[in-house]
Amino acid sequence: MRRTPLRRVGLVLLAATIATMGLSAPAHADPDTGTITGHLTYNGQPVADAQVYASGDGWGVATTDATGRYEITGLVPGPYVVQFQAAGHPEQYAHNARSWDEAAQIPVTAGGVTTADEALLPHGSITGRMVDADGNGLSAWVTAQSETGLSSSVWTSDGNYTLGVHAGRYQVQFQFGNGTSQWAYGKRDNGDATFFDVAVGQTVTVNDTKLPTGGIAGRITAADGGPAANAEVQLFGTDGNYGPHTYTDADGAYLIDGVFVGDWRVRVTRESGLQQWYPNVWTEQAAGAVAVTAGSVRTVNQQLLPTGSISGHFTEAGGNGLADVQVGLQYADGNWLDASTTTDADGGYSFPELPAAQFVVRFDGGNGVDQWAHGKTSFGAADRVTVTAGQNIVVDDVKLPSGSLRVTAKNALTGATIDTFSVYVGIHSADTDNGVATIADLRAGDYLVRSWAAGYASADVPVTITAGQQSSITLLLTPQAKLIAKVVDKATGQPLAGVCVITIVPAHPTLPDGCGDLTGADGKVTLTEDPGKVQLFAFPAEAPGYGAQWLGANGGTGLQGQARDFTLTAGQTFTAPTIKMDKAGTITGKVTTKTGSVQYGSVRVLDEAFNIGGGLGSVELDSDGRYTIGFLGPYQWPLLFKALDHAPQWSGGTGNRFISERITVTAGQTTTYDYKMTRGNLITVKIPGLLDNGFIVVENAAAGDISGVGWTEQNFAEGATFRVLGPQTVKIRWIGSDGWTWWGGADRATATPVSVPAGGNTVFVLS
Repeated sequence: MRRTPLRRVGLVLLAATIATMGLSAPAHADPDTGTITGHLTYNGQPVADAQVYASGDGWGVATTDATGRYEITGLVPGPYVVQFQAAGHPEQYAHNARSWDEAAQIPVTAGGVTTADEALLPHGSITGRMVDADGNGLSAWVTAQSETGLSSSVWTSDGNYTLGVHAGRYQVQFQFGNGTSQWAYGKRDNGDATFFDVAVGQTVTVNDTKLPTGGIAGRITAADGGPAANAEVQLFGTDGNYGPHTYTDADGAYLIDGVFVGDWRVRVTRESGLQQWYPNVWTEQAAGAVAVTAGSVRTVNQQLLPTGSISGHFTEAGGNGLADVQVGLQYADGNWLDASTTTDADGGYSFPELPAAQFVVRFDGGNGVDQWAHGKTSFGAADRVTVTAGQNIVVDDVKLPSGSLRVTAKNALTGATIDTFSVYVGIHSADTDNGVATIADLRAGDYLVRSWAAGYASADVPVTITAGQQSSITLLLTPQAKLIAKVVDKATGQPLAGVCVITIVPAHPTLPDGCGDLTGADGKVTLTEDPGKVQLFAFPAEAPGYGAQWLGANGGTGLQGQARDFTLTAGQTFTAPTIKMDKAGTITGKVTTKTGSVQYGSVRVLDEAFNIGGGLGSVELDSDGRYTIGFLGPYQWPLLFKALDHAPQWSGGTGNRFISERITVTAGQTTTYDYKMTRGNLITVKIPGLLDNGFIVVENAAAGDISGVGWTEQNFAEGATFRVLGPQTVKIRWIGSDGWTWWGGADRATATPVSVPAGGNTVFVLS
């Protein structure tokens, strides 16, 4: 059987599993593989023709017979997840699990047979019909998607469908043959779709009518006027979402029908992979929109733009070609072209079709190669290469001199050698379990050596690599501290399981995207953290009914300013005061904006770390701008509001959390807080002379929260423009090829404060 990776989740003790399921050895078993077998039933009756999948260190599938029996043979020994798919029933996993993450691990032994019987769970159903405007049934792939990630799908050829689903709250999606989809009732995306509550034994009817459609057709011709066969024509919504696509025929003609009414962008991709947009432009930013109306076909013809090319050789200093070097292209403004190649055995490479534009050529990969043409060590310093239509430009380059690096590590407190660690230097990395990490071929220059070792705080250490020599450094790594926390029910004093205890740095407080270890049945959890000052935030990740809190001097609080500070010492264990969780209350309300509806909005009590997405405690606004937060302790809380094309802002209309309006939460009760967002100031931040590009981040100087983020469309010198709510005092940092840099200081504490005015557009030139 073919081998596949296994998602390692909650391993069941093999001995206990074997005892409950039983293992036996068949008379003619393959001594190197094992078998999973069993019976599938529902309400005591066998379930025939169900698909059963085993996924682990190997993979297998079987179909149940008339008695409900299945057998999957030839499995590589190890733990497996067993999945059951039966018509009219929701997907299920052994044993009685609704999702992969809840599934048991079924052990397979060499030459053995594991019995895994399963009874399908009671369920509800969603049934209905998808029709066109005339009432005719339509073929579609129908999926019910729950709030918690559960899904159930079925194909309908005549519009009629029935889905078995586990109890829960669902949205229903219809996917059509041309790649378009809609959500009930009549919505283009799930952000505006209706939720349907389904209970065990209940059948919910969801009928829908396909949204009005038209079509787009035309002819794609080559630059010389001949037909462009096999070109892909792809539609995109003006929101960036994919639409249907097709390919041109031998004459360059194409037709895309069943296109939803609205505005679309059209992208044409040649067989070489080079892309252009309607009307005859190279980038999506410059593309126009094509309006599709109901019942009509819009004609969109395109001629492929003329192109030039780049070719060259990449060699060693002695002139020998270097093979397998990655070659990439960036536009002069820093945006990547969706094209790359590798050098051949002689070091040669070619990009046969390119837009007429300025480019930067990047060489990297093995053999210590890490440079830009010609012989430059950064994007900003790289030569700009001009491609002209109908011409080829030769870009040769020679590998820059290199040296090597030898790294050892010691415990900063005891001096003991650390055997197992990893280091990251530029684009290179090395791992070791014998105490020495070596990078053999590293471009000469200055670097930061970033380290990772289990149980130690990471460290950044500067090093200079000299051509033709080996540099050696010893990392002195500081042991992390251990923090033991215990969480109890405040009213009863009983241990509380399922709580996420998070250490937060007071000067820059953020919540992670998820939680690692939760408190166990004894209410305890042990965390391994970097030394330093921290505060504790308790979040009821799997403790419904309880409220989040900062650990304050006299119990829980919703205000960081009232949270207790604790100092963690390297190599030592700290036992925190007992966290006493109160019952939760609820805040609900509606978010509006002075410019109309709020798009992609969310409400939080604390922001996420930069660029991680999500964040614990983030609640999305529904299509009407409404929100409900039901996991807060009975204290006063500030709320953070975020939305597309709006500055982040705190309750009361401020960019400073410390002076924001606080909403009082009462246990077991609901408080209403409506909020009207303002867009905020447009600010532009420019960094003269810096030709790299990346993110620029503005943080509130007092609270440390992110007040705005922008991407440099061209480079840092041209700047990034984004929204920040004024007035507030901020600090500015940016991330380029050399990592994070703070304006006016080495770190956040020493960075220079900058004032954002109450209104108007402001340009900050950091020179």
